[in-house]
Amino acid sequence: MNIKFYVKRTLKKIMPSQMRVNLRKRQRHFRQILNGQQPKTSLEDFRKLLVDNLGIREGDNLIVSSSFGNLNAAFSPREAIEVLQSIVTKKGLIMMPYYPPMNSDEWVQKDEIFDMALTKSGMGVLTNIFASMDGVFKSLHPTKAVCAWGGIAQAIVSNHDKSKTPFYWDSPYGRLLLSGRSKSLCLGLKNLPIIHTFEDVFSEPFDFYYYKEKRKLKVRLVNRDVIEVSTYIHDPYIIDHCIPGGDYVKDIAPSTYKQFPFGLKFVVLVDHQSLFATVKKEFQQGNSRYRH
Repeated sequence: MNIKFYVKRTLKKIMPSQMRVNLRKRQRHFRQILNGQQPKTSLEDFRKLLVDNLGIREGDNLIVSSSFGNLNAAFSPREAIEVLQSIVTKKGLIMMPYYPPMNSDEWVQKDEIFDMALTKSGMGVLTNIFASMDGVFKSLHPTKAVCAWGGIAQAIVSNHDKSKTPFYWDSPYGRLLLSGRSKSLCLGLKNLPIIHTFEDVFSEPFDFYYYKEKRKLKVRLVNRDVIEVSTYIHDPYIIDHCIPGGDYVKDIAPSTYKQFPFGLKFVVLVDHQSLFATVKKEFQQGNSRYRH
C-alpha cells in the first residue's frame, strides 16, 4: 500500500461525500491548468482509441465507468455515449453504475430514499446523461443501481432488488459476466465495479465484504410509490482496508488488461473472462484485495 492509498482512505473517513466530490473537481481543474498546452481530444481520437487501440467491436457487452473531465474532451458526454452505441450496436450492451451521490454506508446512515426518477448518480456526468437517453433501463436498487442500453438491457437489469447481494450471479453484474463477451471500460480512471462480483462469488462466506445483517432501504418508484428493499451494504471497515479495485486488477495483470494514455489520464479495458480466471487463481492463493 502506498501513501496515496492512505491519504484517500483518511479523506474518505473525515470528509463528507459532497466535499470529496468538490475536491476531485478541484484536482481535475489544477490538472487542466498544468496541462494547459495539451490539446483537447477529439471525437475521432476517441473513436480510434475505442476501435483501433482497445479493439471494441459490435456485440461487445461493456460495463463503463468514467471521469469524463479527465478525457479533456472537445466533445460532449452525449457524443461520447453515441460513439460507444454506434460501435457495439444493439447487438451488444452498455451498462453503467448508477449509485447514490455518497457511499452506501453514508446513504444508510442518512436514511435517504433512492428516487428512481430524481436521485442523481454519484458516478459522474456520463452516467447521468446516459440514464436519461432513449432505450436505457435502470435497475431497481437503493445503493447499487445500474442503467443499461442494448438488446438484453431490460433482462440484465431486472429483479436487481431481489439479488442475493448487489453484485452476485443474479445481479446485473453477475448476469453480464455470464452473458459472455463482456468487458470493463474505464474512461479517465481505473474503477472496476465488476471486482465486487468476483469477491462475492469467490469469498467464503459470500457476504465477507458486507455488514452481516441486511438493511431495509426505501426506493421511490417512477409512479411515486415507495417500497422497501432489503440488501447487503458493504462494511466500510473491510472496504477501507482493501486496495482500490483498479489497482488490484492492474497488479495481478490479467492477459487482456490494456491501458492507454488519453486526455489528462488514461483509459483501461479488460476482458471479464480472463479477469475471472486470474482473480479466481489469486483468491485460491489467498491474494484478495483485502489481503493484498
